[in-house]
Amino acid sequence: MANALERMGLTKKVIIINAIMIFGGFIGILNQTLLTPALPSIMKEMQIDAATAQWLTTGYMLVNGIMVPITAFLIDRFTTRRLFFAAMGIFSVGTFTAAISTDFSIVLLARVLQAAGAGIMMPMGQVLMLLTVPKQYRGTGMGMIGIVMGAAPCIGPVVAGVVIDAFNWHMLFFGLTPLALLTIVIAYFYLDNFGTPKEVQLDITSVVLSTLGFGGLLYGFSVIGSSGFSPVVAASLLVGTIALALFIHRQLHMENPLLKMHLLKNRTFAISVMLVMLVNAALIVGGILMPIYVQTIRGFSATMSSLIMLPSALVSAFMSPISGRMFDKFGARRLAIPGLVIIITASFMLTMLTETTPLAYVGAVYCFRMLGLSLINMPLNTWGLNSLENSVMSHGTAIGNTFRNVACSLGTALLITVMSLTIAFAPDPASNMAQISGINNAYLGGTIMMVIALVLTVIFVKEK
Repeated sequence: MANALERMGLTKKVIIINAIMIFGGFIGILNQTLLTPALPSIMKEMQIDAATAQWLTTGYMLVNGIMVPITAFLIDRFTTRRLFFAAMGIFSVGTFTAAISTDFSIVLLARVLQAAGAGIMMPMGQVLMLLTVPKQYRGTGMGMIGIVMGAAPCIGPVVAGVVIDAFNWHMLFFGLTPLALLTIVIAYFYLDNFGTPKEVQLDITSVVLSTLGFGGLLYGFSVIGSSGFSPVVAASLLVGTIALALFIHRQLHMENPLLKMHLLKNRTFAISVMLVMLVNAALIVGGILMPIYVQTIRGFSATMSSLIMLPSALVSAFMSPISGRMFDKFGARRLAIPGLVIIITASFMLTMLTETTPLAYVGAVYCFRMLGLSLINMPLNTWGLNSLENSVMSHGTAIGNTFRNVACSLGTALLITVMSLTIAFAPDPASNMAQISGINNAYLGGTIMMVIALVLTVIFVKEK
């Protein structure tokens, strides 16, 4: 990674800054999926049901998503060192608290602290990469970020499964705490400030509307995906929609908005955000469907499920810097079109799963799918951000990350609903065949969404 940054003509100072940020982001994203395999153990130890335990992951996602819009203000307002130490410090306190806690409410509070710190780290790393790397090499730089975003979510469950089998869920956080503290120590000696803080004021009304808007939508779509539609979900979505509309209206009419929503008037940036949302909405649900197929229907262990998905993470990590360099050379269009064709092909292949489909075949197709994603995600994101001025890069990154989070929740809710309806209308809803049909139809829905993305890409995504 350091060699790749050196080839871009970056100074040692800039390389160290970006390396520290990337590692901090890796820890934050790793933590996001680390706890999923531990939920059964936590339920047993604390004597809680699945609906309650799920808040340890849902709550993390909500707080993480709510923090992202605020990071634009934080990056503008505070120095690099101060913001980094605050974010990693909050994350470390939350991690250690979770490690020593035996009460559910304390563990939930710890997860909130972790999410608040991690929600600042990843956008901050993206902004610094974009500002410190010359424009002609931004694809390569963002490819480094792509390694973290692609590999960490898949590595987390595998590591968690092994640790839980050998020790207990507390060791997940005991192991993560020294990594977070080590990052702080290294940053203390090597991290320098970059850029000049601005005298911007925090608009509390915008923060409240942003929290209600994005939080309401994220919560509503998440609950639909896990538990189905209910009056509480309807109220959450309604409040979220109204608050988001008021938030956007306020941002468009403020002199110094919390989030510069007028950037979406930039055609290239708006198309980039829309395509990244569509791609992530279709692909994120695969991480939910695959464990259901492998564990619930085929009867294999959680560790086996994670191992099947691990090669896809390695493919993503290997391809991200390569696709970044290819973007710098060829532009977004020549990567996005073949990437979408690959994803469409692989997704369609997953619509034909049976009770006897070889797991090696499933893993290979999933790898093929991630290969396509690596040609799309960061290149399209970088293509859009390259159309913005450096002075608003923190806001562009925050907008992209925020709407991607909402799209992931919406995609999960939509495709899980497709699966649930398929099962409900099957002749024998309790049978494995009904559940497999539901999974196949959910993948078919994702395939259709990718076909739409391909059409939009052919029409709107041009060369550099």
